[in-house]
Amino acid sequence: MTSIHVRPDRTADRFDADPIKSFTMPASLYTDPAVAERERDVFFADSWQWVGHASDVADPGAYFTTSIADERIFVIRDTAGELRAFYNVCLHRGHSLLKGSGTLNGLITCPYHAWVYESSGDLKGARLSDRMPDFDVEDYRLVDLAVEEFCGFVFVHLGATPEPMDACYPGLRDAVAVAHGDPASLSLARETFFDIAGNWKNVGDNLLECYHCHPSHKDFVDLIDMSGYRNETFERWSIQTGPGRADNDVYAVTSGAPGFTSAFVWPNVSIGQLPGHRGLLIFHFIPTGAETTRQRLAYYSPDGDVTDEEEAAFDYFNNVLGPEDVALVEDVQIGLRSRGYHQGKFICIPNRPEISEHAVHHFHSMVLEALATD
Repeated sequence: MTSIHVRPDRTADRFDADPIKSFTMPASLYTDPAVAERERDVFFADSWQWVGHASDVADPGAYFTTSIADERIFVIRDTAGELRAFYNVCLHRGHSLLKGSGTLNGLITCPYHAWVYESSGDLKGARLSDRMPDFDVEDYRLVDLAVEEFCGFVFVHLGATPEPMDACYPGLRDAVAVAHGDPASLSLARETFFDIAGNWKNVGDNLLECYHCHPSHKDFVDLIDMSGYRNETFERWSIQTGPGRADNDVYAVTSGAPGFTSAFVWPNVSIGQLPGHRGLLIFHFIPTGAETTRQRLAYYSPDGDVTDEEEAAFDYFNNVLGPEDVALVEDVQIGLRSRGYHQGKFICIPNRPEISEHAVHHFHSMVLEALATD
C-alpha cells in the first residue's frame, strides 16, 4: 500500500510565545519580496544600526560613508570634536556629498554644484545664492541623524527620537565589557565579506544556535568545550558563550580571550570573540535582496594589528567556519521555498543546554512583533 502524507498547511501559523511549544516562523517570511520591503522600514530604518568604530572617526574632520535601509549616510567628527551623522544628500538637487572615507578641513563641498556645508551640518554657502532674494542659509541645514558611540562602536538610527542604546539593550554594555574592558581603544585589524544566497533572517537563525555545531562544525566543537556552552536571552539582545579548549587541533590558544562569545544585538549584528582574540569581532549581516545577504566580519584589536594566534583564528573563520555556515544557510534557503516545508519545530530544552534554540525563538519573537506594528 502506498503511504500518502499530508502536505504542510501553508496557511497555518504555529508560532507560540512558549519556545518549548513553538514552531518557527512561516517560510514565506524568508522569501516574500513584500516582507523584505516592509522590513526595510520597520526593522532597519527603525533600529540602531552598527556602522563602524570610534577609531574610524577619531580626529576632527574624519568621516566615512555607508548606507542604512537604502539611505546613503555619512558619519563625521565635526571641528568641535562632536560625533555626528547625516543623510548623505545635498539639499540643492540630491547629489551625494561624500564618497568613501577620509579627513576634511571642516568643510563639505557638494561635487555637483559646490554647495558648501560645515562639518556641523550648517550650510556655509551656495554659489550665486547672494543674487537670490530671500535665500537664507539657515533654511538649508543637513538633516541630523541619531548617532551613538556605544562600547567603542558607532551606531546610527534613522528614527526621529530613538531610545538611547542603554535603554534599548539593558545589560548589553556590561556584557561587552566582560569580553573586553576597553573596546573604545580598539581599531580595525582585519575584515572580510561573504555574499550569501540566503535571506538575512536565515543567516541570523544560523548564528543564534549551536544545535547544528556537532554535526556541521567538527573543528568548532574541538575548539570550544561544548559542555560549558550556554545561551541567554535579554531585552532585544542575547548572548552565547563557551570556554575554549587549549588542547584543540584547530589552532593554538595560548593568549587573549579564553573562550567564545557572541552577543547578538537586534536586529542584525553580533559583537564577540573567538579564543585567542585580544579584541572584539563584529559579525554584521545586511539584506541585499529578499533572498540575498552581505555578511561582513570585522576584527578590532588593541593595536590595529593581529598576532599569529589572532591571524589563525581569523583564517579559521574565513576559510572553515564561515564557508561551512554559508553552505548551510544557502541550502536552507532552497528548502524554505519547497512545497514540502512550511514551519519547523524548535528544539528548546527547559534548562537550555548548548543545543537549545531559545535564542532563535527569541529572534523570531522580535521579528514577528516588529512586522505586526502599524
